[in-house]
Amino acid sequence: MECLKCHKSIPDDAIVCCYCGKRLGTQNRKAKKRPNGTGCIYKLGGNRVKPWGIKKNGTFLGAYSTKAMAIETLEKLQKKPVSEAYNFTLEEVRELWKKEHYPVLSEKGRESYDLAWSLFEPIKENKMRDIRTEDVQKLVDVQVSKGRSRSQCEKIRGLYSQLCKVAMREDILDKNYALFLRLPKSKRPDRLVFTEKEIKMLKVDAKTNDTSKIILMLIYTGFRINELLQLPKAGVNLEKGIFTGGEKTEAGKNRVVPIHPEILAYVQEFMREAKEDLFLSGYAGNKDDHNFRSREYYPTLERLGIRSEDRPMKPHTCRYTFATRGAKSGVSQEALQKLMGHAKYDTTTDFYIQDDVDMLKKEMKKLK
Repeated sequence: MECLKCHKSIPDDAIVCCYCGKRLGTQNRKAKKRPNGTGCIYKLGGNRVKPWGIKKNGTFLGAYSTKAMAIETLEKLQKKPVSEAYNFTLEEVRELWKKEHYPVLSEKGRESYDLAWSLFEPIKENKMRDIRTEDVQKLVDVQVSKGRSRSQCEKIRGLYSQLCKVAMREDILDKNYALFLRLPKSKRPDRLVFTEKEIKMLKVDAKTNDTSKIILMLIYTGFRINELLQLPKAGVNLEKGIFTGGEKTEAGKNRVVPIHPEILAYVQEFMREAKEDLFLSGYAGNKDDHNFRSREYYPTLERLGIRSEDRPMKPHTCRYTFATRGAKSGVSQEALQKLMGHAKYDTTTDFYIQDDVDMLKKEMKKLK
């Protein structure tokens, strides 16, 4: 064998040239140790597709197919504190968020988020750090293909945004990927309303049917279904001729709605029959909003021939009817917004509540 440096003949098994001292052959060189606190890269055992693992502060951060990818990832994490949360799955991040937020949410709010979360089933076991916009976009696209509205898709985005914010706080992510989701364009729905003929049919039926009386009270108050079903007796003042109730928004809570003459007799009757705290506690039918809708409201409308496949007439139709009839009857925009609970009024207006009630009563008389 010939030395590569001095070109003199040397033994075949020589490690060092005996003439010039040149080291011969390859030697395993130990990798340079990384500085303390910057993490480590090591070879995982077994025959793996991703044999290179990385750790930082004792936390395993993942496996990679090449050492170069492992080094690149570790370099990106140098300025970020790393904790066990870095390995959280989407479901674990959701549990952390849920523990913090559910205690202050209403029952309706929790139900809404639970429904949205059920749509994340395909990716809930994925590492939060690995989920990107396109992963959630696929979930949105599935809902769009099923004909879901923009508002329903916004529930997915809203929940994912909340989870991204938690992940950012825990240094799992560095941005809110929910901001880049593409939602379908809003379509202005065709709002169904009860016709005057249908309202007359309900009035005739109300002579012998309590459910029709409740439907008419919804039409003449603009209350949401649960607002009326959960209205306390204390929220009905027959002497002043007003309801005080509402929920959901700041503008809608404890709003004043005059009792229209067309439903006054029904209100008086239900007040006489109320044996408990709720205004409708004497009603013999279902008082849970879901059960009332399916077992009382829909069957009554179907029996009268008002509800059909083309006209589903959901409970919120009563609210649309109230707003539409009010606008057509000349009720002022200010009064209508106040009655619907859609507007905020300043402190001065709130202080002069009696003047406000008188104005609302005057406007309500415009409804026939």
